[in-house]
Amino acid sequence: MIRSIINLFRLIEIVRERGNTQLFRRSRKQVLDILFCRNDINRKNPVSALWYWFGVLKGLDMLVWRLETFGFLYQPGATDEQRARLNRYLES
Repeated sequence: MIRSIINLFRLIEIVRERGNTQLFRRSRKQVLDILFCRNDINRKNPVSALWYWFGVLKGLDMLVWRLETFGFLYQPGATDEQRARLNRYLES
């Protein structure tokens, strides 16, 4: 239990450092649907969603990798040019 709480704070720190704010702003509804498990792939009631995220936070490395894969987090050490290239399709 303590591990999940510590990982939550570590995840918040990682999102602050490397979060793709342009993508978060552009797809706010999608991000909220993922967090509250309201999308079609992973639909859960609020209590089940809480337990789901509690379990997911035990493996922080996998969650960070998923967020990097889908572009919600930049890779560690990404330059401004790489960040702009990742977000070039968001402008249209």
